[in-house]
Amino acid sequence: MWGRGAPRGRCEAEPSAVKAVAAPSKGSLYLWAEGRFEAARVRMAHRTIDLALAFDAGYVLPFHVLLTSVFANNPNSNIALHLIATGVSEAEKAAIRGLVEAHGGSTAFYDVSRNGIEDFVLPDHEENYLSVAIYYRLFFPFLVAEQVKKLLYIDVDALVVGDLATLFAVDLQGRPAGAVTDTDMPVRTDLGIHSAEDYFNSGMLLMDVPAWKKQQITERALVIIKNEPERIKRYPDQDALNMVLKDNWHRLPPKFNLMRRYVPNEVPKRGFEAFLKEQVIIHYNGKKPWFSDCEHRLRQLYQHYARLSPHPEAARITQVKLLKEKRNKLFRSRVVEFYFDHPELVTVWRRLKALVG
Repeated sequence: MWGRGAPRGRCEAEPSAVKAVAAPSKGSLYLWAEGRFEAARVRMAHRTIDLALAFDAGYVLPFHVLLTSVFANNPNSNIALHLIATGVSEAEKAAIRGLVEAHGGSTAFYDVSRNGIEDFVLPDHEENYLSVAIYYRLFFPFLVAEQVKKLLYIDVDALVVGDLATLFAVDLQGRPAGAVTDTDMPVRTDLGIHSAEDYFNSGMLLMDVPAWKKQQITERALVIIKNEPERIKRYPDQDALNMVLKDNWHRLPPKFNLMRRYVPNEVPKRGFEAFLKEQVIIHYNGKKPWFSDCEHRLRQLYQHYARLSPHPEAARITQVKLLKEKRNKLFRSRVVEFYFDHPELVTVWRRLKALVG
């Protein structure tokens, strides 16, 4: 394992101030040039996927669950991890490096100064579990080495259940990013977006790094975040990116960011295995799978990977007290799930209706 004393960089809120230094890792050759590390990636027989993840101390367990799913379903890829992990101990970082190296991957940690970022608006809705870490995705294009031309960012409240190489190979056709339409959103005319199909979820972003930097996506998003906080206060980073990338993002199929509303109710539990064979990334947008009120149909899959992770305690579900209205809504949701999970009941119900009718 590489020593924890390797130099690390610091990222200021402004892109012009971004600097990064990655710790040496297996599969990469690092050269010192002009006062900073330049990464000259040594390509192995397997394909390399540059994967960016950002989290703070409160999301260490979900990070490990996600990472477990990545390695479990991508045995033929070298995973080059690019991490922003604020408030995480050096011992935990060393453990992460060792874990990734054991799977043949590489790890680069980046420091981000919270100066300025701490003043950014955070979501104002009741389902907000988020911190300023939501903004870290904006800085990755300035942190990774120049040799990294394409970068895959994933929120840590997700699972990877398929081959990431199929996503990484997508041609973005010159656009700065690829993403999936967010079906939980209404038409966002308040952002200048006039079709629900044209608003994407930023929990998965496939970035064309040179195009992103050339078109100053981060800089333009930061201007909106700083100057128009009231306009974007429900989903700040996501709203800002949608405004900046309006009509300039590559639409990807739902399998690359499978949010709750993309999972059809009619798929019973016994059909999940076949359904999952066609998916790549499961995203637990909304209520999280470690809470009892999660509404995602595939929430129990999260516990499966949690038990396989270095932290099986991540499989524990926290009971949430709900007001009567929300409790009734959740009950109705569970009844619908039960109905479709037992197709034989559907048949019986239809026969009874026919007899009564």
